[in-house]
Amino acid sequence: MKIQLIKNKGWQEHRGRWGICLVMLVILLSGCRMEVNDEVVISTPTKTEDKLLILCEGLWGMDNSCISYLDQGTLVNKWYQKQNPKHRLGDTGNDIIQVNDTLIAISVNWSNIIQYIYPDGRAIAATEDIPNNRKLATDGDYLYCTSYANHGYVAKVDVRTKEIVDTCHVGYEPEGIAYYKGRLFVANTGGYSFQEGHEYESTISVIDAQTMKELKRIDTGCINLFGKMSQCGQFICINSCGDYYDVEPKSVVLNMESEEFKIFDFPATYNCTYDGKFYTIGSAFSYNTGEYQYSIHTISLPSMQVEEGLAEYAGVEEVIRQMQSPYGIYISPYSGHLYVSDARSYATNGYVFEFDRQGNQLNKYYLDGLNPAHFLALP
Repeated sequence: MKIQLIKNKGWQEHRGRWGICLVMLVILLSGCRMEVNDEVVISTPTKTEDKLLILCEGLWGMDNSCISYLDQGTLVNKWYQKQNPKHRLGDTGNDIIQVNDTLIAISVNWSNIIQYIYPDGRAIAATEDIPNNRKLATDGDYLYCTSYANHGYVAKVDVRTKEIVDTCHVGYEPEGIAYYKGRLFVANTGGYSFQEGHEYESTISVIDAQTMKELKRIDTGCINLFGKMSQCGQFICINSCGDYYDVEPKSVVLNMESEEFKIFDFPATYNCTYDGKFYTIGSAFSYNTGEYQYSIHTISLPSMQVEEGLAEYAGVEEVIRQMQSPYGIYISPYSGHLYVSDARSYATNGYVFEFDRQGNQLNKYYLDGLNPAHFLALP
């Protein structure tokens, strides 16, 4: 399914530092202020046991990242701040993962830290000195974090001491990262090619997690591998943004066991996994037309069969089409409920929609936070 959107009506392509800078610039030039809570949506608790953390990125440079907590359908906004009244989360939250039963890690990009919390939200400690940190992966004993700094590298952090114990140089501006059987798979973007002396990257770095030595680079032939990747066992789904001019966006699904991959002719800007499938929402911007297009697909594993739409969640598609700026998709591994966020104008508090396993909308939650993008269901 592909639907053309009206020019300048959302579907942000790079939601990292550069993309948010552009949004900030538009706001400043137009003389606008950030919008206040202009709508109150009353939600009814749903019949699910989901306990869901929602990381809102905030706006770059505003130090306003926050976490909302959805507890069995009851929304608690500013949850992290309520648990830590004297402590801000930081500037531009970029990823959140569960390391073990007692530890959650949050990559806070522009604050250059990884913040650690207990599952109840209490802050524990932080790892500093990983500038421009991006995405996270873990093997339970160590945390691995990509960084755009120093021409691109991966930091290895001992979760017991929270200290950086090793690093590995990879491609320019590395993004998504996955751990599988002692190896790390890192998607390189080259996303700063517009301002630095290098081209877009098209490779996936393969690293020995124990020695932190790069073993090889897998060339996908698809440039600008930007965004968080989803992992389903031995498979990962990676978005390729293209160059926004002549090279169109694509999706890459890599089998980490065999190192074989398949390319699909649609982007996976926002993607998640559940029950042996990848669910993707693709956003494609072209400077040639000044317009965005989006697409919605499901990829079945291991067959790599693709279908338009969201399979059994078909009812969700119409709601997504009505959103101003879809910004994330997630399916709870515990309930099978699907969640989609809408960042709206990027300077207005966002929404999260909840759907059951048949695609029926259960709730619409109004968040007290900007740019809700990352989800984590707690056991």
